Amino acid sequence: MNLTIKHNQVNNSSGRDDSYHPKTTSESTIEILNPASIKDWILVSAHHCAPNMGSEHAVGWNLVSRLARHHPILLITQNNEYRAVVEAGVAVLRQEGHHIEAFFVRHGATTDGRKNNLRVFYYLTYVTYQRRVLALAKALMKTHRIVAIHHLTIVGFREPGFLWKLDVPFIWGPVGGLVYAPRILFSELSRKMRIFQSIRNLLTWIQFSASPRVRAAYRAASRTGRFIAATPDIGERFQRRFGGGFVWIPETGSTIDQSTSAHLSHPIVGRPLELLWLGGLLDIKPLGILLDAIACVPDHQRRIHLSVVGDGDARSRYEQHAKSLGANATFVGWIDHEEAKRQFNDADLFVLLSIKDLTTNVVFESLGAGVPIVCLDHHGYASIVDESCGRKIPLLAPDLLRQRLAHELIRFLDNPSLLDPLRIGALRRAASFSWDRNASAIGQIYADIKNRTEKIAS
Repeated sequence: MNLTIKHNQVNNSSGRDDSYHPKTTSESTIEILNPASIKDWILVSAHHCAPNMGSEHAVGWNLVSRLARHHPILLITQNNEYRAVVEAGVAVLRQEGHHIEAFFVRHGATTDGRKNNLRVFYYLTYVTYQRRVLALAKALMKTHRIVAIHHLTIVGFREPGFLWKLDVPFIWGPVGGLVYAPRILFSELSRKMRIFQSIRNLLTWIQFSASPRVRAAYRAASRTGRFIAATPDIGERFQRRFGGGFVWIPETGSTIDQSTSAHLSHPIVGRPLELLWLGGLLDIKPLGILLDAIACVPDHQRRIHLSVVGDGDARSRYEQHAKSLGANATFVGWIDHEEAKRQFNDADLFVLLSIKDLTTNVVFESLGAGVPIVCLDHHGYASIVDESCGRKIPLLAPDLLRQRLAHELIRFLDNPSLLDPLRIGALRRAASFSWDRNASAIGQIYADIKNRTEKIAS
């Protein structure tokens, strides 16, 4: 692979260029301000990283943009349709006086393969992409004094890349993906989805237990830098399997909605309890459990209203189910972010019953809006939601789960004042997991490594 080093300014355009098409060659362009003027750089590999986007792109950009305000950052990300907005975001940070460089590497796939549930093609091309990242990092080490390397995204544990091979302290995480669909809830899935999740559970176990690169990357991070787990459960799984240690920092963070003050005094007088469901309408997110629980509440048509935001293969089935139960439910489909914020501001409770998930952005959106959460007591959000901001329902057989959920709804209906402290607690909990706090915790890891390197050098 040919690497071209150019001493050019990053595009200063502040708008998004929707006509941009990624380069189709294997050339990676390195754009450098003045590396000699900066003493210590942190190289951050973030395959997913783009401003004003959701999911892992939000993880990458929200952390990188905050870290760059305190540490010189060399960002390596994929050369895709978001390059223009990444360059614009980098330009803004540099205009503010922060040291950050952006380098773009071709992924190499005409499609990212996500329409394939097992994502085999996606991971094969991702391995090739990470080999290009390794070659680029080696070239950068010749022109920059890099004191630490951080593999940030993709957060999944399956593909740690190859940067751990370099003779530089290695940071990996937040690491996620090590979650299993609980078999106790398989009866809520279609036969096809049960087979798929069984295969996925098996592959997850095999990859975690037998992958030499996963083991080597974890040991390199534990030995030279730091392993960051997206959830305490994932960190403990790695620790039990491979020894070493970890620090827990969620892969996503919260932003406090400044329009929530009126929402905090939102009495349930002469109106129904407003429930919010937000997410894909899929078997793996069993809305049917909530609909059945609502139907168990006396006079539920008058006392409860459910707003369902999202779409998916199971939407028509869930709509028919809600109609057959006489549930007072409104299916609104996918909506833009501003409208989603209004939905949170109107809600009394956010309900999350995902069979398989990590932490999910919607948990922090709900907390940041001051909306208490009712969720299952498993996966990443079980560590976020506590008694101060919501209610966790233990994993039970589906019929018992429906009964327990109905019981919680009746408690809130009979004692609506229970919601008031939970609303305040939601905002406090959101502040504990803000993007700024998460970035500060990672920045402290950077600072510790820099201090250790300076002591060794002296």
